Amino acid sequence: MVSRRRTRFLLLGVFALMAAVIAPHQASAQVREEANVAPRIPEGQQPQQIEERRQRLFNLMLANPADLDTAFEYASLSSQAGDLEAAISTLERMLIFAPDVPRLQLELGVLYFRLGSYEVARNYFNSVLSAPNVPDPVKLRVDRYLAAIKTQTAVNRFDGAVLFGARYQSNANGGAIDRIIDLNGRDFILNDAALADADTNAFVSGSFHYSHDFSTQGDRFDVDLSTYGALYAQHDEINIALADVRFGPVFNLDRFRLEDTELGVYGILGGIVLQGDPYRLGGGAGIKLSKRFSPQTRAEVRFEYQYQDYRNSTLRPTADDRTGDKYLVGGVLLHQLTDRVSVFGFLNSERTEARREYESNRQIEAGLGVNYSFAAPLTFKNEPGLWTVGLAAGFGRRLYDEPDPDINARVAQRDVESFVRGTLTIPLAETWSMQTTVGYQNVSSNYDIDSFDNISTSIGFMKRF
Repeated sequence: MVSRRRTRFLLLGVFALMAAVIAPHQASAQVREEANVAPRIPEGQQPQQIEERRQRLFNLMLANPADLDTAFEYASLSSQAGDLEAAISTLERMLIFAPDVPRLQLELGVLYFRLGSYEVARNYFNSVLSAPNVPDPVKLRVDRYLAAIKTQTAVNRFDGAVLFGARYQSNANGGAIDRIIDLNGRDFILNDAALADADTNAFVSGSFHYSHDFSTQGDRFDVDLSTYGALYAQHDEINIALADVRFGPVFNLDRFRLEDTELGVYGILGGIVLQGDPYRLGGGAGIKLSKRFSPQTRAEVRFEYQYQDYRNSTLRPTADDRTGDKYLVGGVLLHQLTDRVSVFGFLNSERTEARREYESNRQIEAGLGVNYSFAAPLTFKNEPGLWTVGLAAGFGRRLYDEPDPDINARVAQRDVESFVRGTLTIPLAETWSMQTTVGYQNVSSNYDIDSFDNISTSIGFMKRF
């Protein structure tokens, strides 16, 4: 028999892998610039140096407004500093002295794109294409922006990512570390099947997003589908397939003078299959509130309820002991320090009410992470972007309501879980990238059978569309 708690820990590892390899890639892949004004400070320079230089250039512009070289440098530095409005106003003044200059129109189009003013950006880009003798690299750059604008402004939008690869785990089955464990005050010797065992798997993971714009004050209807499947070389008892879909309206709260704020209400449907047998079916609803505090900082809080129906099988004859209600309150905060460095943090609290009180529990988890993009130490043919390295770490605690009489009839289970994970993403082509991950997970429990650790590494190839 497979430990019911061990199965849960295996699923936690699957969800962590899905978050590591899919979540960072849900943005549009056409143009890698976002509609924000995060600073873009070149390596080797400091923000203070740029500000001092900007001030000197500003004074020179006041003295000689027709000096286009000075004005263009000021606009460029303003863009690097994140002051897009200053850059735009400067370039638009330059058009008075030098109308129909494609270089100015191109830069204005890029700046308005970054601000999210797509129609204005489109007009400037079209002006660039209408100029005579436009170089092919400029045409290619403009075409990419126009394609991105078409995607951003479409009534119906669909994007996603699929990642496939292989993963190695030092403790693939979530087995116990020690062969001798304590069961109700007595030593018990575990058989080989219950001990930690290494294995590899082939996996495929997908994340898909559909959005319909109602064209009414920024409201829309979103559908998000996440999928994962894995086949193990030896432990076919943990072969897994899962799907989770969330769907519902998102309301723009600008109408209530809550700027850059959205309220989403959504339904949840999902299921998990283990070794070909239905393991869990679930459904519920959630509500989320998203807020952009500044171009660099945004946050989201959410509340979810799900009813989880676990199904018994020959290998897991007591799985339905865990059937019941699950409540979650969580939040995430993201901040863009520079154009190359971003940080995030999350905090979640869960309550699970199961049929058996010794399966009911409450838990809390928190984590921090950082992503850094850098120039590639080596390049591939037609490589389109920077390499990105990410590091995340988290900690959680789980407390069960009552003792499990089969393990310890007097003391309820208490678990402490921690993880650390590193990722490296290497762009290979316009919509293709390679990603490697290395991670470590540790679960320390007062129930010996549920204490384990696991080192994992994976390599995969991602296709965005």
